[in-house]
Parts: sequence; structure tokens; C-alpha cells
Amino acid sequence: MQKKYMTRCLHRWYETAVKIPGNEEPLKITQPVFVLNVEYNIPRSILSLRVQNQCQQLLILREILLFYDTTSRVEFFKGVLRMVPGYEFQYEKGFLFLPNKSYNVVFLSQHPSNEFQLREIASIQFLKPRILRGPQLKLKKLNPFDIPEYVKEVYLNEFLSSPHYSRNASLWLERFQEYRKQGLNPSNYLEYLRMLNQIDDFNAYLAMLSYTIEDAHLIPSDVPNQYFLSTDQFPVPPVLLDVGSFVLAISASKDRYGEERSIIIRGSIVEQKASILIVMETPLPIGRCKLKLEFPLNRTQFQMEYNALICMSRIDFSTVTFPSVENQTVKKKGKLISKKHSKFDWFQSEICGNKLQQLAIQNIVNRTAYPAPYILFGPPGTGKTCTIVEAVLQIYKLQPHSRILVTATSNYACNELTKRLLKFVPVTDIYRYMAFSSERDINLMDLEILEISNMHMGKYETPSMEDFVMTRILVCTIMNSARLLQLGVKTSMYDYIFIDECGSSKELSALVPIGSVGTDEKNKKLQASVILAGDPKQLGPVTHYTFLKSTEHNVSLLERLMELPYYKKDLNNNEYNTQAVTKLLDNYRSHNSLFKFSNDEFYEGELRAKASAKMTEWAIGWKGLPNPKFPMIFHSIFGTMIQDACSLSYLNCDEAKVVYQYVQDLLKESVNGRLVCEQDIGIVTPYSRQVEYIKTGLSNLGLENIEVGSAEQYQGREKSVIIISTVRSNRKTIGFLADQRRLNVVMTRAKALTIIIGNPLNLKKDPTWYKLLKYLAANKAFRGRKCVLGASPTTTPDASMSNLTIASADFS
Repeated sequence: MQKKYMTRCLHRWYETAVKIPGNEEPLKITQPVFVLNVEYNIPRSILSLRVQNQCQQLLILREILLFYDTTSRVEFFKGVLRMVPGYEFQYEKGFLFLPNKSYNVVFLSQHPSNEFQLREIASIQFLKPRILRGPQLKLKKLNPFDIPEYVKEVYLNEFLSSPHYSRNASLWLERFQEYRKQGLNPSNYLEYLRMLNQIDDFNAYLAMLSYTIEDAHLIPSDVPNQYFLSTDQFPVPPVLLDVGSFVLAISASKDRYGEERSIIIRGSIVEQKASILIVMETPLPIGRCKLKLEFPLNRTQFQMEYNALICMSRIDFSTVTFPSVENQTVKKKGKLISKKHSKFDWFQSEICGNKLQQLAIQNIVNRTAYPAPYILFGPPGTGKTCTIVEAVLQIYKLQPHSRILVTATSNYACNELTKRLLKFVPVTDIYRYMAFSSERDINLMDLEILEISNMHMGKYETPSMEDFVMTRILVCTIMNSARLLQLGVKTSMYDYIFIDECGSSKELSALVPIGSVGTDEKNKKLQASVILAGDPKQLGPVTHYTFLKSTEHNVSLLERLMELPYYKKDLNNNEYNTQAVTKLLDNYRSHNSLFKFSNDEFYEGELRAKASAKMTEWAIGWKGLPNPKFPMIFHSIFGTMIQDACSLSYLNCDEAKVVYQYVQDLLKESVNGRLVCEQDIGIVTPYSRQVEYIKTGLSNLGLENIEVGSAEQYQGREKSVIIISTVRSNRKTIGFLADQRRLNVVMTRAKALTIIIGNPLNLKKDPTWYKLLKYLAANKAFRGRKCVLGASPTTTPDASMSNLTIASADFS
């Protein structure tokens, strides 16, 4: 039987248009009408197209054309085919495809009751499957790591003392309280982290359990086995549900003996908007019986973290997690490099003029901090990613027998690192290991990355041992690195472990790659040299349970280590120990005015503007600026803040309208001769409901290519223009906008122009926001509604700012 290599319709864009008689321009439709699946049989050069009508109207398919090169085309189908809603049509044709090339499939159809003509275009690209290196490995099951009953007992009593506890519960609570007083230290490290994780684990389980819907009403979609679930059916707001969350549909039926039995059908959430779209493994008995929906917790991450603690318990972890000058003087015997490198030929030209980057790379290559982690402290725009890439390349070149694991908390960061490494490393020597959940984002990934990954066939596949042994650089997320243990990869496989975005993950998560593939359990030591990269001044771990926010569970490994004497600045010379940490200082991203506030507030004024004027000064003099010499705007508006009844998230429609106006102003004409495109603009807002609302509004305007997201989603990202909708209005507090690190992130994403939209009277209640408003007012950056800024309620009034009236400016 011949192998079929399948793409999942790797479309870079999808356009649908309706030609209406009497209208010169066709009407664009934001959602595709057809679902397209593509399979290509390489040995026989046979292309199979499966097309399904996913709209609720009967359509007549007239023609399917395949365009390639500039004007060439192949006719796949021509005739009259009636396609009722959900109807699937399959067609095969011989055609020789070239890999890494774009082809356009055009569907021509019409509605039978009118003269409207519908044209839909899908751009597809076919991967070039690489030769398999070896047989696929089997993934061993993770240990269950069940939560002990005594932990649940204490949790349910809200961690209060009680004479009614079981003996184990009393002892557990006593130890836990003692550890909280002590804080993390070498003697309680593993057990305390395990305790905190068990609390988080059980809290998440109870949260998901509370979403159970006893009698669910589902509406079938046009696509088989897909159903819509309205969010008003949940007994509590499902704030932890997300795309990919598991669903169990339970129905009761009677067997032939009249006994009741439960039928369980599994599924998952594939889309979450006003309604939740669920895809099930088999059809549901809608209308025939009562359906109960459960949303079980995916405990995989917790299980991986418990496993990491077991691995760490087998080595002398104190030199890694509690390094000091004393325990670094006598280094543990390890696989240290025999030759110290001092001369480097740089791969990236950007490195040539930056002494701090060069110093960090030299020390990383020479393992000067080993066995302690080396910290690369990278404030916004200072070239942290560039430094990581160069360090990996230098290790790859100078130490030809070494293996390198490169991890990050997000797939976006992993793909960015992979893309940059591929410019210099042969495709045979780098492997991008992706999780099964990455399949749903396959259309958004670069083909060059997919082709060196375990999704090179267009779908997820388990790697072979040769994928790890025959390549020297492995890139994956910190959590997916735990899969290497399940696949049987040796824990001492890698000599260097890079953990990017380390400041945004909890400490236990950062231990996953270290414990999984960085330990030499035979000699009870750390095998790998660990490099932690990130910024403790930006967003930290996401902790949902309020009780844990005041514990070490809410602190990253990077942030905690930076507070140890070994990594702190020397009080005598105000400098870091460069053998263990380097702070990058040159900002290559933004106009000086855009990062000056964060520089003064969070980085001791040490950052230096190094970005090119061509990249950062094009907005200077734009007619939309209140101060033509200052590329920032604060648009004052007293909008109405509305809370969503289901998600409990907030939106502000008044602010969203202002966002749309700024977007259209930037796009409709050039800014000082520079054309602004949708990809140049990023919109950041703290609330998920506002993100959804703004996305919908932009889609209605035909502007789907503008990225809208939260501060968490934009951390590590950059755009030429950043528009911030703060949402908060007419409240006594500013909610989680009071997190200084969140403010630091949103204020350091833009290259050339930052626009903030919000209620200054609300925002000024926070002292850090007040300082920002003060900075903007001093530079005459306000427009919109008049307001009296006055003095910060938590600071001494400044004579120069007391009762300051900010003049209004018409917005047109």
C-alpha cells in the first residue's frame, strides 16, 4: 500500500467574495464557505481534493480551478454539482507538484435562487517530506501522581487549623505552614514545590468540575460532529476553558435487558467566541436523550512537573537552584570543555558592535557559571533572542561533539528561534519537536520549520530516536521537553540547555527541561550547562488560584535567582558578576521616547537607544500627534465599562470605537510618506472580552490581519505601531492593570508609535500609571476629553502637576 502524504490545507490566506449584479466591486465575506482537505500521493503524483459545503445554504458548484506559476492553471472540475449543507465532494487528478511552492485553488459556485456568483480562493502549499530517520518511538504513559486525600482535606478547609483533621492532614499542614515561614531553601525545596503544585492541581480540578452542565442543549453546526454550546448554560463562568480543552458528553440508554448504561463520547473545544464550538469523536444523540457535559482537567503539565522533581531529587540540586560564591569555588566534576574560547567569528553582524552580547556569549560557551545557571537578563528590545541564537551557533561550531536543547515557554518563541538558527545551521542538524496540540496551528507556521519537525508530513507524528541522536540542536517548549523522558531519551543527552522566556514560567516548570534531559543520575550531578534568558521586570507566571499568588508558586526561577547574592549587583561597583549574569543595555527596537518611561521606572535608566532612525522616527511629525516631536498619544475618554456575564471579563465599546478610528486613520493615507499596512499595527488590551470585541469589529471592517491580544500574548513581540485600550473606567481601582510588569510590557512593544486609550481619572489612582500620565502630560501628548489630573492619591502632590488641566483636542 502506497503512502499518502497529506497537507492540512496549509493556507496562508483564504478569501471569499460574492459578485452581486449591478455592483462593480464584489462583496467580501469574512468566513470561508468551503472546507478544503488535500491529500497528495507522491509516488503516483495523484492529488485528492475533499470539498465540503459548510454554509447553511444549498450551493451549486460550477468549477474548481488550480492556478500555479503566474498564469498557468489546471481545471479540476467543471459541471453542475448540487451541494446541500454539509455535503462533501471528493475529486482526484494526476498532477506533479513542486514542494515549497504556493498554489491557488479557486471555487466558483452560485446560489440556485439568485444570480449571485460566489468565488472562493484558498492558497495551499505542499510540504517536502524528509526521509524518515528511524522507526517511531512509543510514548510511555506518565505516572498518575494522584493528589493525596490529606491534601484535599486541608484544601477544602481553606488551610486553616482544625482538630478534626486526619493525622496525615495535620502533619502535612504543619509542614506546609513551616515551609511558608522559611521560604524556599535547599532542605525543603523539592517537598515545598510539590506541595504548592498539589494545591494548584486540585484547585484546577475543582474549577473544571464546577463547569459541568447536567442538561446541555447543543446546536449542530453544518460540519458533521461539530456542535455549538452557548456559554449561558454554564453554572459558573468557564474562565479556565480554552481551545483544546477536553469535553465528555454523557448520555444514558437502556440495553436489551432494560438496564441503564452510560455512553461517553469524547471531544474537545476547537473555537471559543460568543458560543463554544465543540468537535466530538462520533455524532451525539441530540434530542433523543438528556446530555451531560463534563470538562475534565488535562493534568499532563502537572504530571510532568512532578516527574521533574523526581529527576532533580537524584542529583545535587543545591548548586543549581541555590548557587553561592562558596559552592561555586569548588566545581563539581562534570563534562566541562577542555579549551576556553576567547576568539570568535560572529555569525550575525548585529553582534559585532555589542560588547555585552559578546561577553555573554563567551561566558555561555565557556560555561563560566556551571553548575549554576547563567542568566541572560534581557530588557525589552535589547537583542536577547539574537544573543541566544549566536550563543547556540558558537557552541555548535566550536564544540562539534556537543548537543544543545533550546526551549521557551511558547511555541511562537520556539519557532522564532528555529527560524533564525536555520539561516546558519544545516536542516539535517536541527530538529523542532512539537506537541500534538500544535496541529491546530499548522496553517500559521512557516514551511521551513514544519519540514524539520515531527509534523513534516502535515500532521503530528511521534519522533524516532534518530531524530534526537542524529541532530545536534533540539528546539521545543519547556513542557514538551518532558516527552523525551517518556520516549526513552537519556537524561544526560544534552550539554547545554537554554530556557528562553524563563521569567514568565513558574519555577517548577523551568525544572522540567533541566530534570528531563540535563541530569546525570549515575554520577548524581547536573550534566548540562543551563542558560536562563528573560526579564524579571516583565510578566511572571500565570497563577489562577488567589491563595497561591502570595507564595513561591507565583515566582519564576529567574526572578528568585536574581535576588540571591550570587546574582545581585556588587554594592561596591554597582555591577553584576559577569561570570554568572549579563544585563543587556542597548535597545534596538524603539524610539527613545517610547521606552524612556520604562527605562527610568524599571531599569535604573541604564538602557540606551540604538535603533535606526529609519525604523523609529517615521511617525515624528504625523498630523495625528498632539506634539509633533513626541511619537506618543494618550487619548482621554470616559467610556462605559461592561462586564460579560459569562466570562466575567470586561469590555469598553467606547474605547473600541476610538481604536477603529485610529486604525483607519493610519491605513487610509501614508504617514510622512510611509504606507502603514495591517501587519504594522498591534492592538493590546488587558481583557479577553475586549480582545474578542475588537477582533470582531476589525473583521467587520475587513481588517483581519491586525493582531489583537493581551499583554501576555504580546510579551516578546513587537510592532511598528501599538494601540493600547485600557478598558478600565468609572471604577475605584484599576484591577490587574496595577501590575507594574504588565504596564512595562505594553509600553515597550512599539517601534515608532504608541497610542493609549483610556480614562485618566481612573488610571491615575495607581501610582505607576500616575507617573506615566505625568510623563505624557509633560510632553503634551494628551488629546480627547478634558480632565484634571491632580495629584496621585498615594504620593505627595507635585506643585507642577497639582490640579493640572489637560486640554482637549478634537478627534477627527
